[in-house]
Amino acid sequence: MDRLLRAVGRCALAFLLVLGTVALLPRGLREAVPHAVVGGAVLALGAVGVRRGSRRPR
Repeated sequence: MDRLLRAVGRCALAFLLVLGTVALLPRGLREAVPHAVVGGAVLALGAVGVRRGSRRPR
């Protein structure tokens, strides 16, 4: 259960990171970026975070 909560936390962090980055873009560029690209970036960052968290220490 602990691993699941950590994975959800990493996905939420990735979402907020991407959302903040998109908010900093100029208005014209922000409107040109499709929502699917933003969603894909969130999923990719979340997957990287989960993969990184699932590795065992050496």
